[in-house]
Amino acid sequence: MQYDREMFEQLLYEHKHIFNNEEIEMALAFYNLAIDGDVDSMIEIAHIYRQLENFRAAVFWLSEATVEGNIEAMYELANCYFEGLGVEENYTEAFKLYKKAAEKGHADAANNLADMYLNGEGVPVNEKEALYWFETAAKHNVVEAMFTLGIIYEQGIGIEADEEKALSYYLASAEGGYNEAQYRVGSIYLDGLLGQQSNISLALEWFEKAAESHHIDSIYNLGFLFENGIGVARNGKKALHYYKRAALMGDYQAKLNIASIYEQGLDVPKDKKEAARWRKSAMYQMKSTE
Repeated sequence: MQYDREMFEQLLYEHKHIFNNEEIEMALAFYNLAIDGDVDSMIEIAHIYRQLENFRAAVFWLSEATVEGNIEAMYELANCYFEGLGVEENYTEAFKLYKKAAEKGHADAANNLADMYLNGEGVPVNEKEALYWFETAAKHNVVEAMFTLGIIYEQGIGIEADEEKALSYYLASAEGGYNEAQYRVGSIYLDGLLGQQSNISLALEWFEKAAESHHIDSIYNLGFLFENGIGVARNGKKALHYYKRAALMGDYQAKLNIASIYEQGLDVPKDKKEAARWRKSAMYQMKSTE
């Protein structure tokens, strides 16, 4: 079925809401090259099948490219085995593919391999190997690996705890744009952790950076700081702005805080009706998750 060009073309035209005519022509050109053995085109076809949510066909083409030794295909095929997309979930097979790709220099594969060693997925827990592969990935600027190294050094997982190294890795990850690290760095400066003095100005800066990429806890924290005037002038309107963003993302505590601001009339007109509406929404959400 995967080599049936007509079926592939028909599938593309059935999804013209995804692909325009030019993209369809390009996809068909990739298909012809893939049939002729062009590995990069095989990967392109796999990506197209993933867009169409035909994961079995994607796995077929990634497998073909993996046989040819392509490390990106190895990595993506490993992801399929790990997530059970188009193939039965198989951590052992995912581990083998990640390891092979990592040993050939694929940085994201190194990070995922490290995760498997750390969590004992498809392989016994091995903190020493996890540390080696996280460090390998971090050297190639994988921000997720830097963040995890921060956790490892902060908590002393398989190694002596080192607050200075932990902060260094958290900062490197945050500066690389990883919002979980930005939130963590904000929390460190807010609470004065890892040997740092409390610095609300820096905490705000990092929470705001994380909020730009819709990090819900950072958005909530910004609301909390402005509501309570922690390191900033108390500002109910700004608090309400951030709490409403967090509430729309599903934070029920933000909804309760919105209700409180309307009840108090904190820099906004008192509004018992609005307060009751937000409190009711929070209560409903809390009950539905019990």
